[in-house]
Amino acid sequence: MALTLQLIQFLFLLGMPVGLGQSSPTLRGSNLTQAKAGNLTKSGWGSATISKGVLHDKIMGYWVGQLVGNFMGLPFEFQYNDQPMPLEPQTYYDLGSGRAAGLRVNADGRGRIPQRLNRLQGAYTDDDTDIEFVTLHALENHGLDLNYKQIAGYWKNYVHITVNGGDALWFANRVARENMNRGQLPPQTGSQSQNRYWWTIDPQLVNELWSAVYPGMIDKAVERAEWGARITSDSWGTHPTRFYAALYSGAFFSSDVDKLYEIGMSKVPGDSPFHQGLKDIRRWKNESPHDWKPTWYKIKNKYARYPSDCGGFPWNCGVSSMINGLMGAMSFLYGEGDFKKTVGVGIAAGFDCDNQAATLGGVIGVMHGANAIPHDLTHRIAGNNWNAPFNNKYVNERRQPLPRTMTNTEIVGKIMLLAERAIAQQGGQDFGNTLQVPVSASLR
Repeated sequence: MALTLQLIQFLFLLGMPVGLGQSSPTLRGSNLTQAKAGNLTKSGWGSATISKGVLHDKIMGYWVGQLVGNFMGLPFEFQYNDQPMPLEPQTYYDLGSGRAAGLRVNADGRGRIPQRLNRLQGAYTDDDTDIEFVTLHALENHGLDLNYKQIAGYWKNYVHITVNGGDALWFANRVARENMNRGQLPPQTGSQSQNRYWWTIDPQLVNELWSAVYPGMIDKAVERAEWGARITSDSWGTHPTRFYAALYSGAFFSSDVDKLYEIGMSKVPGDSPFHQGLKDIRRWKNESPHDWKPTWYKIKNKYARYPSDCGGFPWNCGVSSMINGLMGAMSFLYGEGDFKKTVGVGIAAGFDCDNQAATLGGVIGVMHGANAIPHDLTHRIAGNNWNAPFNNKYVNERRQPLPRTMTNTEIVGKIMLLAERAIAQQGGQDFGNTLQVPVSASLR
């Protein structure tokens, strides 16, 4: 007689093996709480279990990984468009150390990142995290079914175009916010007819949150990420967001770079120019499997001016979702799951490189967990030796009047609660120390 679901769950909680048929794996709950980042056990009914400790570490990896990539890349933002950087950054550079290494470095505040992290004794807002910071609070207050009217209200209250006299919003994000001031709601705010920058990079870097909320539930993560993308963008301008949403969601349960790349590509419409670019990169990598620079030049030659009327470099072709999204995809493949290698190639690939590095740092952070991110990038910065990544501190300098300062633990805790709620809503279950997640078929 087949075991009832109730009996299976009871035996599971006791840590006993549960037979689910010859082709079904055995569940051992006692092993899951000790699982390393990336480990999972698949159940016979098409789900997978993950310990809450591992899930929390992976969500922290998403948040901290984005911060690391962002801060590593900012000194070189838009400095390299004609050729790749001569090295793959493995640490934080400032104006002095960058120039000493023969690198082009931004001479403004972006050239003093370590000093700023030291002065604040923690991380701070930039466009790779500060809109997600707003979305997180909207989700906390309105739930997973957050709608366009509600998120527009949060943008109008917290997503400011300027802060202290300086720009705090750019391109598609800025036009979408201006459209809201004119009474428009998404997705009209991001439509081709209303947002002249619908094709820029903006949505890719502000919607990774959805994949942290829907770990392993790739289709739902992609659906909600595109929902977020359409606040600012349209048509193929949303397709890199779909690709990276799939990578992030899948990385909670797989560390296979090639498999994740295929999954991500499968979520991009087949007639999309971005889909063609992803196919090209896969082919070009096979032609040059160990040296990414030949692939870089092929991407630039084919996709640097996309759309054809994008302008010049760095404005505005340098902020296209096409060239940036494809350079990130290239970096993901050549990085082979290594944090420093992946982020380093992403920065060296140039263009809007801090955004690419943040996206890549976050996905590798999910793949291996925050504990696997090198401590010289998270704890030992500018002479500090913090006990937690970025001193467990996030300073909100732009999105007032949301809290000025929060701990990274608080932020990740809020995301963790949303993820647990999303898992239950999608048909998963909570077993106390572990969660049974209804993972997408492509991960099984």
